[in-house]
Amino acid sequence: MKKPTRIWLNGRVAGWHEATVHVTSETAIRGVNVFEGVMAYKVPGRDEHAVIAIDEHLARLERSAALLHLPVPYSSAELRQGVADLIRAEPSSDDLYIRPTVYLDRGMYTGDLASMHAGAYITSYTRTRASMKDVDLVSVPHRRIDDETFPVQAKSGAVYSAFRLARIAAVQAGGQEPLLLNGRGTVAETAGAAVMAVFGDEVVSPPAADGALESITRDILAGILRDEFGKTLVLRSLNPGDLYEADEVFLCGTLDEVVSVRTYDGERVGKADGDLALRLFEKYREACTVPSGTGIQMTVTW
Repeated sequence: MKKPTRIWLNGRVAGWHEATVHVTSETAIRGVNVFEGVMAYKVPGRDEHAVIAIDEHLARLERSAALLHLPVPYSSAELRQGVADLIRAEPSSDDLYIRPTVYLDRGMYTGDLASMHAGAYITSYTRTRASMKDVDLVSVPHRRIDDETFPVQAKSGAVYSAFRLARIAAVQAGGQEPLLLNGRGTVAETAGAAVMAVFGDEVVSPPAADGALESITRDILAGILRDEFGKTLVLRSLNPGDLYEADEVFLCGTLDEVVSVRTYDGERVGKADGDLALRLFEKYREACTVPSGTGIQMTVTW
């Protein structure tokens, strides 16, 4: 991804270097913020981007803010318009990764929304379109944080500090993606993607109760799996050893789209002829690059 020159900051498109907060702000000191990652795909042959599931992402942003007792200073409609304004302000022939963020500026240890001051910004990074990738999944000593410690469904920068450590551990162990378990020892997710394992006509993925973020991409894929491949998405617990028994294992998320898991802790997973992940990736990519495709709520013409 490449750094842009423009940013949407507190109600208007501004220059990148105008976007500053004080080093003593709550978002700088304690990582008090919530965010979403949204993909906008360049529509072939047209000066348009198809923004995927923008309404669902903004609704999840509001839920994250509520879980952390954060005021949201702009409505979903205003943030939606901000996404469109930013795309038009810096047109690109590449796909875009868009990140709406609500941050806390002032209001230390209080749950009184009126006593806080929050802001919002939206960034948009260009991303070169690539083919599906496969990864080596590895065990790491880090566990997925549980609800008793921090709300699992709050997509916050504070949580991604823990994900950063898990990713570093994965690379040090010779892999690319860490498998995060919960306190009970069952699968939660990776450091930013949902885990999906194929068993015959079922595709199994850990539920929210197991520490998995409720994935918007996974919801879109569930419809494609049902309509195109006759398979049912089932949310139930997975033990790490179950991954060796699966027909295929893959990951999914906004940035990852669909990623095939090649090995887990050095052992190959899945059957040699398994290609559901690739076919699912192709159907998902097709849906994302056609304006009327699955999960597309907004087309921005520039």
